[in-house]
Amino acid sequence: MTVQVVLPLPVEQAYTYVVPDELAEAVHVGCRVLVPFGPRRLTGLVIDWGPAVETLDFKTRPLLDVLDETPAFTDEMLTLTRWIADYYVCGWGEVVKAALPAGTNIEDKQHLSRTTKQANGVLSGQARAVLDYLDTHGEATLSGIRQQLNAVPIALVRRLERDGLVSITRELVDAKVRVKTETHLRFAPAFRHRSAARDIQQQLRGHKQVAVVEAMAGLALEGTHEPRQADVLERAAAASPTVRTLVNKGILETVEKEVIRTPLGDLPDEPAPPPRVLHPAQQQALDALAKPIDAGKFETFLLHGVTGSGKTEVYIAALKRVLAQGKTGIILVPEIALTPQTVRRFRAHFGDRIAVLHSRMSLGERYDAWRHLRGGRYDVVIGPRSAVLAPLSNVGLVVVDEEHEPSYKQFDPAPRYHARDVAVMRAHHNKAVCVLGSATPSLESLANARRGKYTLLEMPDRVPVPGHTAAPLPPVRIVDLTLERKKHQLKGALSVQLQDAIRQRLEREEQVILLQNRRGYAPIVECQDCGWVPMCYDCSVTLTYHKAQRHLRCHYCGLAQRLPQACPKCNSQALKQLGEGTQRVEEELAQVFPDARVLRMDLDTTGKKDAHHRILSRFGKGKADILIGTQMVAKGLDFPRVTLVGIINADMGMRLPDFRAEERTFQLLTQVAGRAGRAELRGEVLLQTRTPDHPLFQFVVHHDYPRFANAALAERQQLDYPPFAHIVGVEFRGPKEPTVQDMAERWTKMLGEQVQGVMGVQILGPEPALIGRVKRQYRYHTILKARRGLEGPPMQQLLRATTAAFGSPPRHYRIAIDVDAIGLF
Repeated sequence: MTVQVVLPLPVEQAYTYVVPDELAEAVHVGCRVLVPFGPRRLTGLVIDWGPAVETLDFKTRPLLDVLDETPAFTDEMLTLTRWIADYYVCGWGEVVKAALPAGTNIEDKQHLSRTTKQANGVLSGQARAVLDYLDTHGEATLSGIRQQLNAVPIALVRRLERDGLVSITRELVDAKVRVKTETHLRFAPAFRHRSAARDIQQQLRGHKQVAVVEAMAGLALEGTHEPRQADVLERAAAASPTVRTLVNKGILETVEKEVIRTPLGDLPDEPAPPPRVLHPAQQQALDALAKPIDAGKFETFLLHGVTGSGKTEVYIAALKRVLAQGKTGIILVPEIALTPQTVRRFRAHFGDRIAVLHSRMSLGERYDAWRHLRGGRYDVVIGPRSAVLAPLSNVGLVVVDEEHEPSYKQFDPAPRYHARDVAVMRAHHNKAVCVLGSATPSLESLANARRGKYTLLEMPDRVPVPGHTAAPLPPVRIVDLTLERKKHQLKGALSVQLQDAIRQRLEREEQVILLQNRRGYAPIVECQDCGWVPMCYDCSVTLTYHKAQRHLRCHYCGLAQRLPQACPKCNSQALKQLGEGTQRVEEELAQVFPDARVLRMDLDTTGKKDAHHRILSRFGKGKADILIGTQMVAKGLDFPRVTLVGIINADMGMRLPDFRAEERTFQLLTQVAGRAGRAELRGEVLLQTRTPDHPLFQFVVHHDYPRFANAALAERQQLDYPPFAHIVGVEFRGPKEPTVQDMAERWTKMLGEQVQGVMGVQILGPEPALIGRVKRQYRYHTILKARRGLEGPPMQQLLRATTAAFGSPPRHYRIAIDVDAIGLF
């Protein structure tokens, strides 16, 4: 018997392995297995049964082990991951790796040590460096040496092994994460009657043993019959040897119980909200969702509701209907920052039926959530894009909130999937309902609704707050920064009008949200005498000044260095910090409003676990007056006392050389504007710009999504850009620019040969990327555009044929294919 196995590698094929007789009953399709692969051992996934051994015309190797008692993947998840691999042109094993919790693979670690043999002849510089390193350190792992000596080729290390200069031993390293248990205690069967504790105490001499028994008896009276050993020892002021003595005497027994690790432990239980009658538009949307939910039919809805229109309440009502049928639900949010707030709202209705999945959880927390979702303990999962791959069965509802957000697109590594489109496909496989919700839908989703692929649902008004009428959308005022500067009134990032508006809110004890979509203190430091600007050594970008740490930092590779006292080029001390990041705005707020309580929310303040939750919790409890942040503060937040939103620099996003730049800017500004005046207090938005006459801002001022969308779609159609065409970005990357350029030109030429004669296909490039070097890797881009509805082979077939014809890129060079690319710079 043989099986087909995919491995977590960037290869398209599956591999055939023989199943040893002793593993025949354990192996199933969907199980993880340990297999030999060259000199290594890897964790793979069984995707199918293979042909009979006697029919094979090639040698096969046996499985080494089966790692799952029950399959890790259902048939539905196998089908979904296969589709992702096919559509996004990557290896099936890469998709499987993305769907499994990190830390569960068994790894093969290679250790290198120096032999006593001396080299004959002249060694290369790298070979000599490896031997010198081993002479100094004695032993090292292969990965450690490659990290210390800048990516030493594996082929060189194997040559040193063949020459007898180094010895390589291979060690199988267990998974980094496993089930966590803790020890509980209980009385042995002979001592579980009521008077047992009193009888035991009379038999014991040690006072610590008596204290443990008394603690056990006391906890039993309180209803805890199998308490944690740690709790018993704390109450008895005893140590674990005392427990071991009682166990050896046959008085106590130990029981190992699983500890479920969850990030929800610190969140308070939410009280069930009072029953609430849905607004007419909400009820109409729910009625439309209910028909396919009750019929068990697949359908995708685009729920276009203005900010504050109550989309979340519609999601909750639809989910209740789905769970009542015994099905499960997936709720996707674009940012980890939104997860705690969303979880609280859903927990108020569904209690502990909810699990969370996101990248900021510990390995143990993600592993436990994944296992219990697969086992059916939870029937709802909430999280960012990776939650769309959660191991739920019998899915009845998939919700993608803020579906327009680019964070739903995976950029690196493969699979470069879009969670919104995977959500639609997953709903299709489960005959479920998919809801794409947004106040500013992506043009792709709007076009799908207009084509009839999705059903459009409109919620054009905000819902009333209990006891009050519905809050209107906040008025948006434009502040002309160019005019302010000409009047000599602009001395920092905050205009006089914005300062006055903030001051009014502080006096009324209301709250303010400020958006500045750039972190750090100053994006550029420049010498005023010679024009020198500090650049990253490894990336072709300027370094950003972070004042709190007094260093310059690259936001691409993380390089950090001290801010020089003088210009290293001309020795001038006229170093000027240009531009404003969130740190600089925070400093200006402290100067202008010294009594205001200010919180900052960006990547620098949210790096630690639960940082998002702590910041938003403080702001929600009224422990801060002003929240300044990057785009994290623009999405989904609902704070009733926020009456002012200030947009520090509305022009920033429009300067990017991307055909989606205006769409993203409109969405960001409209979304952050919607944070103001969501309850009974009236809201206002101040939008600072140096281009006040730009047509985009008129759409924002009037909250006019339809007119913006019509104008943008007309322009896209003329230029053959999505949603009227598919677009694929191909990135070529490597350490030497001439090699990268040559690789890009040859691959693109082969692509041109594949698409020759196919009408409606256009190839742009290759060209150097806008940021030509990142992490010491030079970058070139080629763009493929193909109009929708073309006859002929699909794009994926053309791309795979080109890749096959080109072959593998040179070592340390990479070709990355991004289907339906979002970022092209």
